[in-house]
Amino acid sequence: MLAYLRSTSTLFTQPIRLLRSYPHSALRADLIAGVSVGVVLLPQSLAFSLLAGLPPTMGLYTAILAGVIGALWGSSSHVHSGPTNTASILTFSVLLPIAAPGSPEYIAAAGLIAIMAGILRLVMGVARLGLLVNFVSDSVAVGFTAGAGLLIMSNQIEPILRIDLESSRNLFDTLRSTVLQIGELHPPSLLLGLGTIVLLLLLPRIQRKLPAVLLSVIIGELIAWGLGMEALGVRVLGELPRGLPPLANLPFFDLHLIGQLANGALALAIIGLVEAVAIARAISSHTRQRLDSNQEFVGQGIANIAVGLFSGYPCSASFNRSALSYQSGAQTGLANACSAIFVLAAMFVLTPVIAHLPRAVLAGTLVIAGYSMIDRQAMQRIWRGARGDTVIMIITLTATLALPLQFAVLIGVIMSLGYYLLKTSMPR
Repeated sequence: MLAYLRSTSTLFTQPIRLLRSYPHSALRADLIAGVSVGVVLLPQSLAFSLLAGLPPTMGLYTAILAGVIGALWGSSSHVHSGPTNTASILTFSVLLPIAAPGSPEYIAAAGLIAIMAGILRLVMGVARLGLLVNFVSDSVAVGFTAGAGLLIMSNQIEPILRIDLESSRNLFDTLRSTVLQIGELHPPSLLLGLGTIVLLLLLPRIQRKLPAVLLSVIIGELIAWGLGMEALGVRVLGELPRGLPPLANLPFFDLHLIGQLANGALALAIIGLVEAVAIARAISSHTRQRLDSNQEFVGQGIANIAVGLFSGYPCSASFNRSALSYQSGAQTGLANACSAIFVLAAMFVLTPVIAHLPRAVLAGTLVIAGYSMIDRQAMQRIWRGARGDTVIMIITLTATLALPLQFAVLIGVIMSLGYYLLKTSMPR
């Protein structure tokens, strides 16, 4: 028991070990990598918060807090925590039946579910349940992320066309509503959205020094400003408050709301941990860094609790920002903390500019983000593999498109665990 308590305490003292052993020679590389990730994190934070049905500032607060805490308490030197497309669309799906997107009740529920998901992740880390992730097959993650990517793409129809669709968690309902209202589309918004998509497809082929997302957002805002599109009815983000993340006023004792959020919090905890460990392992295969999945669970848990308390919403690990951190030469986790500090500085300096950013431009970036979530190579690999894995992937994908996302995640996980038990119990 004493040994367990001693080892558990080390999970919470990770920042001390990181700072004590920090090599000063890594500072320059970490700063450069941090800024590189920060210029991608800034527009993503704005876009992902809108995807979750929340004010843009909540995405910025989440980026700042999760970036610092995930860097200090995580196990990997490169896994970047913050707002993600998967966590955002899952949060939207869970909260939509509870309150209207953007309403005070909706915002409070977003903070509360972040804390609930964080507590679940923290408990799993302290209980040394990191190995459980090994029993959830890739089929669940591949099927869910592909379905979530399609949902993200369909949810951008409204801001790109500037039509008012009834909020829906179902792909087919969204497409049907779009067909009925297609005659009300707004041409300037459509041009901005499509133009952003084209830029995001072309820019990586023309140059690779600057992030395509950042360049596309800058070009989109300049075009909208130069042509006076805001006066033509193009919707923009609007004025954003400056300052540090404020303490949220959350309904901690609303047992009815907690019950409504329970399934969603569990789904957020599970899919977030599966993603974080998968990303850490993918990068460590190149760096040979030794990982501790329980430490990663604790880091993700503390990050979610913090963002929930301070006006954020559920966060997770981002594959593209983690990969960018590695490719930019990050040496330690402090590079990810630097990216969060970059976003904090941008909040004070760039707020007047961000206020006039067209929503259609951010929607265009989300279309590409959603498309990139469909891992066709992994789907083909699973399709050619064991029949059971193929069935799990197809059912998880179908459930993601047709059911509330939290149930799709739980269905996939239960099927994966059942299939694992079936395989291990059958004699060879």
